[in-house]
Amino acid sequence: MKFIKRISKNRFGQKFLGYLVFIITSFTYKSISWKLLKNSNSYYFKKKESIIFCTWHNRLYCGPYLLPTDKLVINALQSSHSDGMMTDVLFKLINMKIIYGSSKKKGVSAFIKMIRAIENGESLAITPDGPKGPREIVKDGIIKLAQNTGAPIVPLFWKVKNHKILNSWDNFIIPFPFSKGVYIFGKPIHVRRKVTEKKLFEIKNLIQYEFDRLTKEVDNYNFNKEII
Repeated sequence: MKFIKRISKNRFGQKFLGYLVFIITSFTYKSISWKLLKNSNSYYFKKKESIIFCTWHNRLYCGPYLLPTDKLVINALQSSHSDGMMTDVLFKLINMKIIYGSSKKKGVSAFIKMIRAIENGESLAITPDGPKGPREIVKDGIIKLAQNTGAPIVPLFWKVKNHKILNSWDNFIIPFPFSKGVYIFGKPIHVRRKVTEKKLFEIKNLIQYEFDRLTKEVDNYNFNKEII
């Protein structure tokens, strides 16, 4: 562990670890037998429109691989911390662009870059509870972004049958290779530009409810009832 921390402090080490993370996560993702859960309101790709994709921080392991990066130009909001620089390599290898910043550091600059990306017809991938929580609680950032750009918020959540949950602030999920997995896209959620503070509060509660509902749907999926 000390060795990893040491090499992550320089550019070469960050790049090496980034490639290593890509190899491991890509292999794990490809080895899993995935099933898309659908309903009448689920998002599905039909045209090249700007989307604000959202998943919880604890589902980052497979989340980026499940996005339609072959059809849309998707930007990931990424920390400029050394750990963030590691995953910079990962995102680029899976055909995603990077916008650097966070809610605490260079937040305004990152927000402007995200708006410009959507104005250019590109999409975004964000963890609404990142970078440090509270776990699975929607923050105001994605709501303001949707309000300012008109782009819809589309949640994405997944689960695998065999996995490990880390003892971290977000209960990060590590899927096991050759397992079974399910994932679901929620319905697009639009936020009007001109709304009252009361209405914004209601919208935030609605988004939180929808994210919780979808999270529960995948978490409660019973793999044992699948017909073979």
